[in-house]
Amino acid sequence: MNNADYHADPAVSASHLHAISKSPAHYYARYLAPNRPPSIQTSAMLFGSLVHTAVLEPDELSKRYGVCPPRNTKVGKEAAAQMKADGIEAITQTDWDAAAAISEAVYDHPIAGDLLSQGAPEQSFWWDDKHSGLRCKCRPDWLRPDGIVVDLKTTQDASPKGFAKSVANFRYHVQARHYLNGLEAERFVFIAVEKTYPYAVGVYELDGEALMEGGKLVQRDLRRIARCRELDQWPGYSHEITRLSLPLWAYNNDITPEDF
Repeated sequence: MNNADYHADPAVSASHLHAISKSPAHYYARYLAPNRPPSIQTSAMLFGSLVHTAVLEPDELSKRYGVCPPRNTKVGKEAAAQMKADGIEAITQTDWDAAAAISEAVYDHPIAGDLLSQGAPEQSFWWDDKHSGLRCKCRPDWLRPDGIVVDLKTTQDASPKGFAKSVANFRYHVQARHYLNGLEAERFVFIAVEKTYPYAVGVYELDGEALMEGGKLVQRDLRRIARCRELDQWPGYSHEITRLSLPLWAYNNDITPEDF
């Protein structure tokens, strides 16, 4: 199954869980609204897709992407239009070179390169969640024959501290648990690679506490989807005035009289 057909399938993916976690209204607007606008890929998303292809499916790279002259020129506009008609994504030479350098950095890393030495990319899987009854799906970046799920992430900061923040901010622990549930696998490993020179690489595996928290959120989000579907109600935020408190990090406890 190609990527477009996979995303068109209505089964619940990790992206669905992320959407419902914001609000049922966000989930409905993105996946169910009959007049919803088409999804727009950001430049970061496009670059991430380019890197995934360069690293995981290098034989497909030239079939999906092509270097285009600057689009602010007549030649560039014409070239980009032709590429679009041919089903090729027009990219800059800078992005092409960066994707190639990132791929080299990943395979030069002793653990990351070894993880990708066996297995296959972009396979699609479906299952029925036994608690919510919902049909679920996942499409791992890379699945090894020993059952290890490998996920490639481009990031600004691939250090342990930096990537831990990304895990929390982007709910990668929820994605990991969702995939492990569906594949009945034991291990989910992240290859994190920075998007800028020197394209540093870190390889990470979440601890049991993080995966347990991810599992709790998976089940909460699945229950929320199931309940909203049952009621056909998709509320957003509160309709009442809500009193807010500052988060703890916003309080500066180091203020002294000398600061005034």
